[in-house]
Amino acid sequence: MIRHWKQLQDISFPSGHITSGTVLFIGSIIKGNITKGLQFFFIFCLVLMAFTRCYFGVHSLADVIGAFIISLIILFVVGKLFDKLEDNPNFDLIIVGAGILLSVLLLAYATFKSYPMDYDSAGKLIVDPAKMAIDAYNDVGFSVGVLVPWVIERRFIKFTSDGPLDCKFLRIAGAYIGYMILMYVLYPLIKASFAPQLANFLNFFIFPFYVILIVPAVIKFFQNRKKDVYDDIS
Repeated sequence: MIRHWKQLQDISFPSGHITSGTVLFIGSIIKGNITKGLQFFFIFCLVLMAFTRCYFGVHSLADVIGAFIISLIILFVVGKLFDKLEDNPNFDLIIVGAGILLSVLLLAYATFKSYPMDYDSAGKLIVDPAKMAIDAYNDVGFSVGVLVPWVIERRFIKFTSDGPLDCKFLRIAGAYIGYMILMYVLYPLIKASFAPQLANFLNFFIFPFYVILIVPAVIKFFQNRKKDVYDDIS
């Protein structure tokens, strides 16, 4: 386990866990539709996460604080964008277009950027250019995988989570089965069939595409079928 922690020390600024945790927990608190008890629990989870990242030596305090500040900035910017979206419903196309353009530019930068071939005292390459480029394909795939299905679902599916609690659990169970198929069937197939860059892009694109568009579309399909049956009976 100690060896594993030392390997993780290669990861530096900012902390990915704190970035994701801040967006999830603080974003949920800002949204304002959860109880006070759950708000305190979310804050506790975020503080505990930050403490463990520093305690186990995975990240420095600067990595954690920097990730927290960056995430707050992201939440602020996204909040302003969605405020603009309420006033102008077609603003979603601008958000998606700008997001995809930025993702492509960042991917091009990461792919063609020249990295210094510096080695540490043990003779290990500090930054592997090929690995850095592949990581960029992961991030861009995920970003595009969020943006594209988001605008499609928003305009055509218009999914809501309404329904009794047992139906909600059934939806989660069905979605999880689909996720297992992605994880253990489709992902390995893609990895074996394509070059690493394209495979990573597709794998990281598919997951948000599945969650944001496919799952809501399937649920909405069965909701509409159920509604049609009730209409026929009445």
